[in-house]
Amino acid sequence: MWYIVAAVVLLATSGVFGFSRLRNDGAEKSHLFSRVFDRITFESLSMGQINILLARLEIEEPPEAVMGAMCYEAMAYPSVAEYICPVCGEKTIYNDFQTGFIEWELQGCRRMVDSINVFTEFDVSLDETLFCDFCSESSDEEPALLLRVASTDSTETVNRISVHDLRILESFLQGTLYYTTSNNGEQPLQDYSERIRELLGASDN
Repeated sequence: MWYIVAAVVLLATSGVFGFSRLRNDGAEKSHLFSRVFDRITFESLSMGQINILLARLEIEEPPEAVMGAMCYEAMAYPSVAEYICPVCGEKTIYNDFQTGFIEWELQGCRRMVDSINVFTEFDVSLDETLFCDFCSESSDEEPALLLRVASTDSTETVNRISVHDLRILESFLQGTLYYTTSNNGEQPLQDYSERIRELLGASDN
């Protein structure tokens, strides 16, 4: 893929990482990306650095999965949840399957997006307007979180997201090869590289 070669060649010619050549051998590529990765500071990552991390994720051997706790008893959803819109401050009342998400998971999603923003030089924001009766453009549209990624070239990538999406994205941007599941297990991130590209608007060709 062009971005793999381009990213390494760019770093090599800049002299920052001291590379003299890029071989086609798979082991050499893995070693080369490991050296690049070691020099990355996980603050204000550029899209170019994210492409390097994606290349590493796709090339390196994924870690073994670690099973999480299996003894949690499912809790009944709250019968009612009050959603307070952070944009307009108005209240929307839910009495369906969204109550559990609003009461138990929404605050964690906001925290994860704040954390994700620490690692990128571009802006990543959580759009909750579909949950608000006053801000949403259509009352018929299913409530969902939107992740907005504003690239430095003025383009914007928007995706409907889940809690799982935020978990894998936060873990990836921290430089790990796995993510922590809701029951404290560990699962490889490699299978989600394409989803990570989609969420960040990273090039794949």
